[in-house]
Amino acid sequence: MKLEALIKPPALKKGDQVGIVSLSSVLDEKRLLEGKEIIEDSFGFKIVFSNNILNVHHNFAGTDQEKIEAFQAMLDNPEIKGIIAGRGGYGASKIIDQMNWNSFKQNPKWLVGFSDLTVVHQKLQSLGIQSIHGPMMVTLTNDAASTESLKKALTGKALKYKERGHHFNREGECAGQIIGGNLCLLAHNIGSSSDISFENKILFLEDVGEYSYNIDRMMVQLKRAGKLNNLAGLIVGQFSDSKENAIPFGKTAFEIIQEHVSEFQYPVSYDFPIGHDDENLAVRCGEVMKLEVFKNQVKLTSI
Repeated sequence: MKLEALIKPPALKKGDQVGIVSLSSVLDEKRLLEGKEIIEDSFGFKIVFSNNILNVHHNFAGTDQEKIEAFQAMLDNPEIKGIIAGRGGYGASKIIDQMNWNSFKQNPKWLVGFSDLTVVHQKLQSLGIQSIHGPMMVTLTNDAASTESLKKALTGKALKYKERGHHFNREGECAGQIIGGNLCLLAHNIGSSSDISFENKILFLEDVGEYSYNIDRMMVQLKRAGKLNNLAGLIVGQFSDSKENAIPFGKTAFEIIQEHVSEFQYPVSYDFPIGHDDENLAVRCGEVMKLEVFKNQVKLTSI
């Protein structure tokens, strides 16, 4: 079977304008400006802020209409060659179906984010276009290697990761389009207009601050929807700050996931550095990658 990648937007080069958008929760100005310094001084791009960048509407970065107008302007502006989310939180799914993608489809550009931005990644994959799951503006100072991985992803370099293993790993190797993101948003997206097929894909999962029972419930939802049945492979990223009720659920996040995929044969990697910890390596969703899983080591490589 021939493996085909989704459409890849043009690689960014020095001097290109990059738009910064607020699609979810309120941004911290200090961390935003720290990220701006990295993008301009280290990456060599010119930053353009969206009109709502520091707006506040309760917990959101402005009203839904303010976010829609600001994001649409970035999507439609031919001078903007890439778009990076300021932060995650909550709110992107409230506006995703109001966006007009006609201009974007004619002139695709890289869109970067993680967490709540998972819903945007899946929308772009439903349109047949790649996007980058990776550090956002407020996390660019967290880990130098992750920030460098984002620079490579944006500038068209091959991504080659050799990472730690885990005793839960199910060994094997596979190749396929890599997709995924935040488990909560992946479950939230099922049945929506931007739902996509997981068939023969390398799926990665991560989450933060979830109760163990809810991780189980979301995995049940993925399984009931057939999303886990025919994967090429599975990458389990970081499940940071997981919580317990007064009566413990009895399993860790990794144990829950291991149980739900135990009947399948594809390779599974655990504790890969993707997610809400400081280490958060960039991947181009929709790119064909090779995954090699061993107990003591995992390799993930652009093909």
